[in-house]
Amino acid sequence: MEHAMNSRIGILFFSPISTTKKICNAIASGMGSDNPLILDMTHPDARAEIIANADSLLEEIDHLIAGAPVYCGKLPLQAIECLKALKGYGKKSTAVAVYGNRDYGIALYNMVEMLSQNGFNVMAAGLFIGQHSYSDVVPVAIGRPDESDIEKARKFGTQVLNAPKPLNIEDIPIQWDKHSKSKEYTALKPTYRGKICVKCGRCAEVCPTGILSSETGEYLNRQAKKNCIGCMACVSNCESEARIAKANPIVRIMMNRVLGQATRERKEPVVVM
Repeated sequence: MEHAMNSRIGILFFSPISTTKKICNAIASGMGSDNPLILDMTHPDARAEIIANADSLLEEIDHLIAGAPVYCGKLPLQAIECLKALKGYGKKSTAVAVYGNRDYGIALYNMVEMLSQNGFNVMAAGLFIGQHSYSDVVPVAIGRPDESDIEKARKFGTQVLNAPKPLNIEDIPIQWDKHSKSKEYTALKPTYRGKICVKCGRCAEVCPTGILSSETGEYLNRQAKKNCIGCMACVSNCESEARIAKANPIVRIMMNRVLGQATRERKEPVVVM
């Protein structure tokens, strides 16, 4: 534990509904740091600041925990933008991808690849499970990460301290499917019910893409709706239920086909060191 206390830990995460944030915090706790440097790249202004200060941002840390969710088997473009900007200068790092109990695709592989190319020594990598963004339509991984997941994340953090050498990219697992092979991202857009919206502006505040009006709750324009990533941050933060996850019968059938297996089994974290 003395080694842990001497290491300055930083956390970089993209976490619209806080699942990735919880996992990364638990890993940091396992490494002996309950007060890590927090670099939240979830929101547009924060990402712009991270990118603008990428060269000096990590001067005060020794080990970076980088975490992001998996969308369509890939990292979200917003997280990729930040990860590509950072320079490691030989610092240690841990890569974390959080997926909704279906498939993790190429997300973790790409994160390790980017961190390594940018000069980080990636000592460990982990795949953890979080509640699926579309669980209001198809109930997948409800309540995860749960206590068991958090405890495993803490244990992983403790193990990271003793990782003997940087990972080889060949050690990182990949799950190829049509989603991870495609460059496209398909997203279920939240349904907006303007008649019950109280115009609190909370949805615009938490939206990681900045596409909602704080005054009306509507998309800023037609293009803004196309830019929705389906993270459901607006849904999970809307107390009046003016924004909900809803699918028509045909889309629901398709979602059940894709996510059906994920509703019937519990996947567990996978770590590589």
